[in-house]
Amino acid sequence: MQREYEITENRRNNRKRSSFRLFRLFSFVSYSLLIILLPLGQQEAIRLNTNLVVIDAQVLDRKTGEIINGLKAEDFEVYEDGTKQEITHFSQDKLTLSVILLIDLSSSVSPVLSSIRLGALTSLNRLKETDEVAVMAFSTTTQLVQGFTTDRQTIINKLDGIEKAPLIGQGTLLFQGLKDAALYMNKASNPASRRVIITITDNVSWDYYNSGVTEKELADYILESGSMVCGLIVEGSLSRVEKIFRRGRDGKDIYRRRMTIDPFANSSGGETIKAATPEINSRLAQLIDHLRTRYTLGFSPKREQIDGGYRQLRLILTPQTQNRLGDVLIKSRQGYFARRRTP
Repeated sequence: MQREYEITENRRNNRKRSSFRLFRLFSFVSYSLLIILLPLGQQEAIRLNTNLVVIDAQVLDRKTGEIINGLKAEDFEVYEDGTKQEITHFSQDKLTLSVILLIDLSSSVSPVLSSIRLGALTSLNRLKETDEVAVMAFSTTTQLVQGFTTDRQTIINKLDGIEKAPLIGQGTLLFQGLKDAALYMNKASNPASRRVIITITDNVSWDYYNSGVTEKELADYILESGSMVCGLIVEGSLSRVEKIFRRGRDGKDIYRRRMTIDPFANSSGGETIKAATPEINSRLAQLIDHLRTRYTLGFSPKREQIDGGYRQLRLILTPQTQNRLGDVLIKSRQGYFARRRTP
């Protein structure tokens, strides 16, 4: 049986509990946290008890888009508010994943739901056995289809019935769906997992000005949840027609604002991949494969104040590595809030 997860009716309660959402893997950790990383110079996992900031990064050849593997900690430099930090922990594809599949049920995406369902098992099998997956669906409201589980068949079974969901075709409130997914990410069973929201959408969403979640509010929710946002952009027939009709008019509607996942994918270090209907299965598998190639870097900040302020992050390659590899693109989150967790 499907369960409704109507977060929008409990906004005040969520605000009261917001202090418990502020620290996750990618936030500034000021308390003991079990993190499985490979300390430099050691080959086994350890229990880490320290103040640690963790960055998840993807490295690409800018010209070809190919992923660059095989890099080491000494190939990177990380800066916080302009100050170089010492990288103390480094790994590639070692931490488990907590993935939310956030599925758009608008009328332009619903015709391809069967394609998503048929290819999901193959795509999800690319994850490790310890990786957990949840499924949420959204239109004008958000529904929790399946909570976090490592059972792939349970996910497939729930996807079987998603085409009958009452939310189908009712509209698309993308920002609200992303906010609800970021809030639900707190249910992840592993506090040290890498957290990813994979949004399957046509990326066409409109809402009235001064209505719903603002872009700034949503960016904060995503940042506080420690989530990376990725997108599988489905090119359905209705979405293509609307994009053609509105070509050159984006942002100029006097009544409504255009909402896309792009700014949140960029700021969180995620990626978006476009897919025509025949490509949906292969592109979803490709997106999941890319999660397995990302690097995880950790450092203890030289600036120790926990004042709630925003800290800007910058991850680059060393000059020697840059010269060796040429023009490279690094996708990683751009900052975090230094906030103390309330007990």
